Amino acid sequence: MALERLLKGFADFRVGYYQEHLDLFEKLATVGQSPKILIIGCSDARVDPGILTQTQPGDIFTVRNVAAMVPPAQIPPDERHHGTSAAIEFAVRGLGVEHIVVLGHALCGGIGALVDGSRGAYAHYDYLSTWTSIAQDTRDLVVEELKGRPRDEVVRAVEQAAVVNSVRNLLGYRWIDERVKAGTLTLHAWWFNLTVGQLYAFDPETLKFAAVVGVKLDAAVTGSTPLSALKPEAFAAALAGRKPAF
Repeated sequence: MALERLLKGFADFRVGYYQEHLDLFEKLATVGQSPKILIIGCSDARVDPGILTQTQPGDIFTVRNVAAMVPPAQIPPDERHHGTSAAIEFAVRGLGVEHIVVLGHALCGGIGALVDGSRGAYAHYDYLSTWTSIAQDTRDLVVEELKGRPRDEVVRAVEQAAVVNSVRNLLGYRWIDERVKAGTLTLHAWWFNLTVGQLYAFDPETLKFAAVVGVKLDAAVTGSTPLSALKPEAFAAALAGRKPAF
């Protein structure tokens, strides 16, 4: 039944949306894609970047994985399978995107599994814990800072801190760092609360996520952003109400 629904959806798309936007698809097929934005999002079926941003085909280049994580750059590059890193490289070096958005979200199962660790329901999975360990140090920092707080509050904090950690990891790729310093590439750390439909953006000045109101967005990571603002421990300390020790 589920597969039939997909096929019915494609049939409707072909006679509806595709025909209505035929000029757009012909241009994409002949000229190619030229998106200005890369969104690194979560695989979660409830959080589709294209639907959330109401974009058209060709508008955004999208990478989705468990918990919207960016692994640290492998230096020097090796011959292992780096799917997320390869997609990021293609978007930056091949397509020349001008913005990279890391989009985390509320109720993230991958982050929940990371927080619960060996006590969680997914601890026996073959690959999940290895992948989410990208943010293991970040998780440990936040859990320590928020010791005694309710689990849902801790999980939410780790969800947001992991986004900041991924943005920091992006700067470890030389071809990203060079472009950010040159002012041709801007990085963004976003978190979406799907329970209320609100988007939040990380502000390097306050070290916190603030609700995005309207269509104007000032909070971003640019060449002038101090690296200290992207330290997970800084975010954790700010969240706990303490002044970061820089």
